[in-house]
Amino acid sequence: MYCNLCGNREDNTRMFKINICRECFAEITSLSPIDDDYEKYMNLIRLILSYYISPRAQLNPVN
Repeated sequence: MYCNLCGNREDNTRMFKINICRECFAEITSLSPIDDDYEKYMNLIRLILSYYISPRAQLNPVN
């Protein structure tokens, strides 16, 4: 399988329904908020979580 972030084919971990290689995982976990790539990875994680977390169903017993 290929990493969904960088496209490399390595030993990947499947997390939140996507494949992440060890290098990308290490880079994400070692980022600090002052790094240049912080915004890029924050937006990627936000996008990944939006696919993983579906909107809650509205339960209305009256309807």
